[in-house]
Amino acid sequence: MKVKGLLVAAAAAMLCFGAQNASAIEAPNHEGDFTLNIQGGFLSEYSGGIGASVSGDYVLVNSWWKGHFTVGGFGEFNHSKDDLGWVGYDIKYTNIAVMARATYGLNITDKFEVHAGAMTGPVFHSWKYQWKDDGKKVELDDDKSVDFGGAGVAGCRFFLSDNFALTAELIAGTHLTYFNAGISLKF
Repeated sequence: MKVKGLLVAAAAAMLCFGAQNASAIEAPNHEGDFTLNIQGGFLSEYSGGIGASVSGDYVLVNSWWKGHFTVGGFGEFNHSKDDLGWVGYDIKYTNIAVMARATYGLNITDKFEVHAGAMTGPVFHSWKYQWKDDGKKVELDDDKSVDFGGAGVAGCRFFLSDNFALTAELIAGTHLTYFNAGISLKF
């Protein structure tokens, strides 16, 4: 888990420091702009995993260096499965995250924006165990828990018009999908 967090931090640092030397940095987004992000994701800390997320970024400050600071929220639902046949059972995981989110973004060009930040909030977990006994699957008890989790995020948006963009994010955090892509709508 620490390695994944370091990779996201390194990617965010490269985006920010690389942008510092860019000659084509555009004006930051306006205070009060709101961007809605709808994404699908894959890969999590368990085998495979798929998910869907919705997040929102509200530009709170646009006067920090050449970028803009946003606050907002993040919600994700994901599902994954571990086949632990070597010990005789499978585990199905379902997670729901509801987190506060803050990012710092730079408009590299008038069409391309990069951002990095952090998220924190509760994550609801559900595990369902299936025991394999002579080829039959026997359902075992379910486990549920709620944790307070955190995540780092680094991403980009490519605007196809003033209000519509393709978006991608790397997220390193507890029980969240790591690679996410989708669309963004700017209001």
